[in-house]
Amino acid sequence: MRRAEAGGATLSAAALALVAAALFLGAGISDQRLFWIGGAALLLAAAAAAAALLGLRPAPILGRAGIAFFVLLGVLVAWQGASMAWSITASRSWDSTNRGLVYLAFAAVGALLGGSPRRLAEAAAALLGALFVVALSAKVVPAFYPDYGRLARLRFPLDYWNELALLGVAAAPLALWLSGRVERRRRVRVAGVLLLYAALVVVVLTFSRVGVVLALLAALLWLLLDRERLEGLEALALAVPAAALAAGSGLLLPGVASDEQGHAVRLDDGLLFGAVLLAVALALAVSARVVFRMRFEPARRRQVARAAALVLVLLVLAALGAAVVRAGGPAGFVRARWHEFDNSTTRQLTESSGRLTSASSSNRWQWWQEAWRGFTNHPLEGTGAGSFELADRHLRHTSLVTIEPHNTPLQFLSETGIVGFGLYAAAALAAVLGLRRRERDPARTALTLAALLALVHSIVDIDWQFVAVQGPLFLLVGALIARPGERGPRRPLFAAAIAVCGLAALYSLASPWLANRQVDGAYAALARGDFAAVVSDAKQAHSLNPLDVQPILLQASIESALGHTQEATGLFVEATRREPRNPDAWYQLGDFVLAKLGNPRLAYVYLNHSYTLDSRGPAGIRCADLDTARWEAFREGPGGPSCRR
Repeated sequence: MRRAEAGGATLSAAALALVAAALFLGAGISDQRLFWIGGAALLLAAAAAAAALLGLRPAPILGRAGIAFFVLLGVLVAWQGASMAWSITASRSWDSTNRGLVYLAFAAVGALLGGSPRRLAEAAAALLGALFVVALSAKVVPAFYPDYGRLARLRFPLDYWNELALLGVAAAPLALWLSGRVERRRRVRVAGVLLLYAALVVVVLTFSRVGVVLALLAALLWLLLDRERLEGLEALALAVPAAALAAGSGLLLPGVASDEQGHAVRLDDGLLFGAVLLAVALALAVSARVVFRMRFEPARRRQVARAAALVLVLLVLAALGAAVVRAGGPAGFVRARWHEFDNSTTRQLTESSGRLTSASSSNRWQWWQEAWRGFTNHPLEGTGAGSFELADRHLRHTSLVTIEPHNTPLQFLSETGIVGFGLYAAAALAAVLGLRRRERDPARTALTLAALLALVHSIVDIDWQFVAVQGPLFLLVGALIARPGERGPRRPLFAAAIAVCGLAALYSLASPWLANRQVDGAYAALARGDFAAVVSDAKQAHSLNPLDVQPILLQASIESALGHTQEATGLFVEATRREPRNPDAWYQLGDFVLAKLGNPRLAYVYLNHSYTLDSRGPAGIRCADLDTARWEAFREGPGGPSCRR
């Protein structure tokens, strides 16, 4: 028994460290961080599963919905891997498959971890509270995150504002759960109010409109689901005005809320903002202790709650009515908002705080249409996992580049076809069914609500790319859909199979990462002028990841510079053969044929094909290689005297 308890404590500590690493060290969509964090998740999942199969620790009980979730998620990852066979960019499909493997490992760790919902909720609240302190500290002390001098939207340490806002949304029901339990100690309830305060300030300073809406939705849903909703209203009544005061002060300070601010301005305004944050937090803590010490009659509290709800509804209706009148009536209001949403105006939405009042989709509507066209062109299998960026370059009508369509379900539909989308949707449905429980546990309700809000948020953003959010989310889902079991009989063969699968997954994760490191080394050698080292590093990168054309193109460029035209020709052609829809490969081949082989007619064919694949790319630049090749070959179009003027 003691050994089992020690093993459970070790797994809990390891899982806590894993989630903390994902939250604080995820570094956006960095493949390097994905390797270290994902590798740790794979090893932990394999070790815990092997221990359960060897009878050293209890095995979880999943139920039908839980089993369906893991099976469907595993098949989805396998389908992503299979898409490398037809993908327009097989190397990125490999990367996307590895990301799916990492999330599967996180879910397995959660299922093997188990634990009471209350402990999970307390750990999640503590980690999120620490994350918000770190995030806001970077606004107070500019040295923590110098890039705020360029772009002010709150995003440290996740490197993306909308994902940080999502974590603020997820914290809202946890904070209301902590602050709304009468039987808890007052300091715990006060901590819940402070967590809600910090989460709301973070959401506002990310300038995330969806984050603000989902935070309001989280509070509303919690009040509808929680039996002790009156205590939740007390927490909201305390935290919302305090957060509005603190966040409002930040929005008024250029060093906190404006782009392109110097270090001196950010330092002065940051210190002032930090003083306001601390002062308001202290006043909020004192006020919360006073309010939680008071005892109100239930009837009186219900009256106050109804009055507060009525005032809120009237304010919302008044604001909506004013907007409708200003737009010239309901029809004009709808037309104006849709015109703004679909980006039919020529003015792009800025990243400033003014975006909070805009209805613009921030180019999402265009990306969603492009993703839909990508799906209709390849409805069954898609263009390959992780391939949207390359596919979109052929479909786009602007110079904007995006890695995904900012809609996770549509991403799977476009990249993996109807099969991949069906697997994704079925896995999500199985997870939702697995999260349902007949017993009413407030901690479980808060965690479930946080997970469901994250699922809703994935409809409007690139959540799948961020291990900082998806890793903890999958671990949470795995923990909630599993129930603690008992130690079973020893199954050494199955344990060995799990170990082998874990090592294979780790190799799959490591090989592209090592290849990228070799490519980085090649570029460093190129900066030094060491061509031999560039070729050597590029060859090693290609051996580690033969699906990636970047090492091939890099080596081809060096061979061309060294005058090895035959070797360079073969490498450029190989790159276009591996990724025939990659406009960069065709452009570099055309540039090589024009400059080194002196064949403008053949160069025109290659460069024109690059233009066909991406009219907004380098081949579309006036008086560049394409126009030069056309003029030299046919004496047509720009490229001659008109470009020399």
